[in-house]
Amino acid sequence: MDAIDILMKEHRSIARVMDVLERAVAHGRAGGVVSPVLFERAAYFLLTFVDGSHDAKEDEVFQAITSRGLPLGAGVLAALSGQHALGREMAGELREVVRAVVRGEQEPEEMYALAERYVRLHRGHTEVEEGRFFPMVRRLLPVDEMERVRARFARIEAAHGSLADAADALELAFCLPALPVRRVWGGRPQPWGGR
Repeated sequence: MDAIDILMKEHRSIARVMDVLERAVAHGRAGGVVSPVLFERAAYFLLTFVDGSHDAKEDEVFQAITSRGLPLGAGVLAALSGQHALGREMAGELREVVRAVVRGEQEPEEMYALAERYVRLHRGHTEVEEGRFFPMVRRLLPVDEMERVRARFARIEAAHGSLADAADALELAFCLPALPVRRVWGGRPQPWGGR
């Protein structure tokens, strides 16, 4: 498994958290009960594991590309780095909006809308990385450099913990119905129904 395989595997774990957020938003908007704790824990996951670990690993790939002076457009790296910064900003904003919802200062819809925007951003970002950027990296970076990048990944993960384990925990803690919400109990969707 090379550095790109690791990043793509992490994308699958992050996608599961995006699915939980998407189901939570749909469930809440349909009148179901969704605890703000779900969004608070999701914001923590996004800041600690997506930004702090996954994006840091991707930054190692960016640095490997630029340090070798390889002909990868600066525009591509700038766009992807900009999306990382926007994701970090949105995750921090989500954390603050959740706190305001808990205090009764904002409506849950604001939390839902921000979570929904983050999900769209992440999915588009992943599509560009996997469809265009990662294949270029594999063509341009020699195997020995990819191994050095992968070794740096281990240090990043040691500092943050396993992204996959964190995604598993969040997904298991907030088992929401699959979209669209179809389960009915007492005339209302079950707030924590199975998938």
